Amino acid sequence: MKVIKRINNNTVLCADSRGRDVVAFGKGIAFAAPKGSDELPLAAIERTFYNIDAHYLDLLETISSEVIDVAADVVETFAPALSYELGPNAVLALADHISFAIERQRKGMEIAMPLAYEVRQMYPVEYRAGLYALELVDQRLHVTLRNQEVAGMALCLINSALASDASNSMPADASSDDSIVDAATSIIERRYGIAVDRDGFSFARFATHMHYLLDRIHSGAEPLPGDPALYQSARENDELAAACTDEICALIATHYPAAISDEERLYILLHVNRIAGRRES
Repeated sequence: MKVIKRINNNTVLCADSRGRDVVAFGKGIAFAAPKGSDELPLAAIERTFYNIDAHYLDLLETISSEVIDVAADVVETFAPALSYELGPNAVLALADHISFAIERQRKGMEIAMPLAYEVRQMYPVEYRAGLYALELVDQRLHVTLRNQEVAGMALCLINSALASDASNSMPADASSDDSIVDAATSIIERRYGIAVDRDGFSFARFATHMHYLLDRIHSGAEPLPGDPALYQSARENDELAAACTDEICALIATHYPAAISDEERLYILLHVNRIAGRRES
């Protein structure tokens, strides 16, 4: 394979013998090509991923290879048991969720998943995949994540399947929900005075979690109670993101008269912070 770009020590963007772009992983792979050559020895490659969306390449610079290995092992283990084919970005979407979960854990931020019970009942295979992911994170990365993260990891797989076969999976409320997400994004743009990159990963993650919330509202499920003190602390630390969150929740209320818990508001606030480019390091 021919090296096109070295993303980090363990990740490179290559072109295979047919000229197709491929992301290759391997320990120290960025330095595996002989001096003066851009030809990568196949022995240096441990994993390859084709058809990766461009905005995921930026994500690769921020996620450790150990986390990607965990996500890849989960997908490879459970993909044969799923009733659908996962999209090409499933591993990186799961890796990002795991990385974000580890970050929250280290900051002492406990967030419940409103759809946890529904996910466990409706998607048992994906839920087991989430449990397996928690085990691998504990064993390999020495981080003990809370059980609330299981449903989120399962939803990463479910969402990857929807992305790969949208025509067969589009819910009846999708058009209306997309309009709400677009209006919510416009609120962020207006209040922050920015143009949100709708092809970027932060936006994709924000949109996904907005759809999780709207799905919960559509299902009629009760929101899980959260920690009001944690939400209030987050509001005080970022008043602009809090104002955006209030306006977004008011927007949702004009379409669906359902209660939005502090836990769900905290999720929105965190994603507003990230989509606005103010994520803490």
